[in-house]
Formats: sequence, C-alpha cells, structure tokens
Amino acid sequence: MLIHPLVIHFPVALWLTSLLFDLMAWRREDAAHRRAAYWLVGLGLLGAAVSIVFGWVDLIAYERGGVEPAFVRRHWLHSLPAYAASVLYLGSFLWRWRTQNRLSGALVTLSVLAAILIAVAGFLGGQLRSAM
Repeated sequence: MLIHPLVIHFPVALWLTSLLFDLMAWRREDAAHRRAAYWLVGLGLLGAAVSIVFGWVDLIAYERGGVEPAFVRRHWLHSLPAYAASVLYLGSFLWRWRTQNRLSGALVTLSVLAAILIAVAGFLGGQLRSAM
C-alpha cells in the first residue's frame, strides 16, 4: 500500500495556505496572520518529514518490485523541487523564529518561491502517480 500519496496533501496544503496568510499579513500588517503563517509553515515541515519518509518507503517497494529506470528518473524529477521547497520552508521557519516573526519583503518573496516549487513538485508527483 502506498502511503506517500495519502499524507503529502497535508504539508502541501499547509504551506500553500501559509502563503495566503503571509500575503494577508503583508497587506494588513496583522500579527494574527503572521502567527498563522508561522504555525502553518512549522506544521507543514512536520508533515513533510513524514511524507519524505513514506516517499522513500514507497520508492524502495517499487524498486524491489522491479520498476523501470525511467520511473526512478521521473521520481527524482519530482523529488528535487520537493526537497528544495522543504529546505526553503525550513529557512523560512528559522527566519521567522529568529526575527520574532517579523514580516519582510524578502520573507514574502521566499514564501512565494517555496510555494511555486512545492506546486511544481505536486504537479510532477501527480504525473508520476498517473504513470504507475
């Protein structure tokens, strides 16, 4: 049974929603929106850790089943932007933590870039899933 496709929706949804709260906080200077974005990013990191573990478990199961090398290459095409987004979100979380969650243009830009990467990774993961 594949677990990764079941759990990956949580960090993706949490992270994309954090961008919404960042944009609302940027527009309105609202501390509640900044706090919401902070916690959404943090919870998304926890969900991403679980999703990454299950992604590897699922891939290993496929490799043991004799999956084609093209599938593994497509997996990496999906994984690299996902890992990059996870690193950016970790950086975003640490930045927020170290600056008492003060919002800046650079942090919003980081949020937008990370959201784009996770959306691309999600799209590629969906394509990978349809190729199974």
